[in-house]
Amino acid sequence: MFRPAALRFVPRTTWRGAAHSTAGLPFSSKLAALIAKTSPEQIYTYSVPRLVKFGSWTLSGVFLVYGVSFADWSLTSSLELYGEEVQQPPSSWWKHPKLLLAARVAGSALLTLIPLTLSCVAIYAPSRIVTAVSYVPHGACKLTRGALLTGKPVSRVADLSHVARNQKAKVYTGVGPQGTDDRASFAFLLTDSHRPAWDRFYIVNRSGRFWAQDGRIFDALFGGESARSLECPSATQTTGPPPATSPVQRMIEVEQTRSKIHDHASRVKSIVMKPK
Repeated sequence: MFRPAALRFVPRTTWRGAAHSTAGLPFSSKLAALIAKTSPEQIYTYSVPRLVKFGSWTLSGVFLVYGVSFADWSLTSSLELYGEEVQQPPSSWWKHPKLLLAARVAGSALLTLIPLTLSCVAIYAPSRIVTAVSYVPHGACKLTRGALLTGKPVSRVADLSHVARNQKAKVYTGVGPQGTDDRASFAFLLTDSHRPAWDRFYIVNRSGRFWAQDGRIFDALFGGESARSLECPSATQTTGPPPATSPVQRMIEVEQTRSKIHDHASRVKSIVMKPK
C-alpha cells in the first residue's frame, strides 16, 4: 500500500523533475503527500511580465489625462453657458441659470469619474496578481502579491477555510501540460472572505507553475472538491446538503491527529530511554 509520508518532492527550483517523478501517481496520493508536509511548501509561482507593469501605468496615465481634460473642458463650457444665460431672464423655473449650471456640473462630474476610476483600477488590478502561493501545515496558506506602488512582494497567511475559489470557475480543465488551460479565461479569482472589500480578491494566472504540474491541487484546497471527484470527474455525485467541512479539511484534521500521536509517542520513548 502506498504511504503518503514516504513521498518526497524536490525543492521548488526543480519542479519540472518532480512533475516527471510523480506523473504516474494518483492525485489522492499527491494531495496526501502535500498535507503531510511539516514545513511550508510552495504550490504555485508566477512571474508578472514587465509589459503588464509598464502597460498598467501607461493605461492609468492615459485615463487620468483624459479625465482631467474632460473635466476642464466641461467646467469651462458650463461657465460660459452660465454667463450667457444669466443675462437673459428665464422663461420658467427649471431654466434658471443656476439650476442649469448645477445640472451641467453634476453631469460632468459623473462622467469625469469614469476615466478617473479606470485610471485607479489600471494600477490596482496588477497589484492583486498572485506571484506565489504556499501551503502552510495545519490548514493555512500564504498568498504573495506585488505592492500597489513599489511592486515589492507582500505576503499574508490565511486559513484555507477563509480562501475560496469561484464555485463555477474550476481551475483544472484537463487541457494543457498542467490541465489548467482555458480558452474562456486566462485567470481565476481567489476570495478571502475575512478581508475588507479592497483586499479580498486575488488574481491567479492559469499560465503559472502549479505544484507537481497539476492544477487539481487548487480545486482541492480552495474549491472544496474531494480527491476522488477530481480523479474521476464522471463519477456520480451524491445529492444532499453540502458537508460542514471540506474533504481537505478532514484530511488535515486526520494528519494533525497523527502528528499529535507521533509527538506523544516520541516524548514517551525519550522518557523511557533516558539514561538514569
